[in-house]
Amino acid sequence: MSIRDILKQREQQRDQASKGDSEFPDGVTRYVRMGKHGEVNADGRTFVILAQPDDWYVYFVHEDKVFDGKTHHKFRKHTCLHSPKAADDDILAYFKPGKAECISCKAGAKRKMFFMIPVYDPQYKTFRVIDVAEFHANNLIADYDKAEKPAKKFNKDYSLVGDAVFIKQSDKTYALESAELDDAVIEEAKTFLGFDFGFADLANFREEADIIEILQAADEGAVDKSVLGVQADADQTQQGGQNYDF
Repeated sequence: MSIRDILKQREQQRDQASKGDSEFPDGVTRYVRMGKHGEVNADGRTFVILAQPDDWYVYFVHEDKVFDGKTHHKFRKHTCLHSPKAADDDILAYFKPGKAECISCKAGAKRKMFFMIPVYDPQYKTFRVIDVAEFHANNLIADYDKAEKPAKKFNKDYSLVGDAVFIKQSDKTYALESAELDDAVIEEAKTFLGFDFGFADLANFREEADIIEILQAADEGAVDKSVLGVQADADQTQQGGQNYDF
């Protein structure tokens, strides 16, 4: 097996592991599909929230897209290597691009903040993650606080963590409100409180060689390809600009 075949196989294995394909039926992944045609749409879904906002996993991705009739991605979305590896890492240390740690930062690739929210899915009886950009996370956090505040008036120790929430698509973002589930389901969900969700694996951190390949295939002007090096140019020529799915 050639080194290129080995690298491709390793990438496919990482993608499969991060999505948790083996634990779900066909078409279902560890990530909850969001949006009009996803699992969380205008009709909404009920979950049990497994962490409060300060414990949601925050990380960064490189993404640059435009909408002109349909979405066009200037390069394949990928996780920024200058990102926290755990939910309790100091996020402030990662706000600025890390040119020494991440080749995409060095190349000036557009960078965005994302949040992973761990939830229990009653339908599949296991934990999943809702992965959303900063704008959506802001709205969900505001709704989280609104849902929790009234209950705290009667019980100051109450937390929405370990309780049911209903999440739906609302206008161009998402909304969250309190919900009801059977006590037995809530108890099943609580077994995941404090669980090690393996956020770093779910974030699918790539090796630098994979990222260089992504950047080489980027639209002209989207990144500074001069920082990628002569060897990267030669590798890209030999591989014919192959582009694997994120």
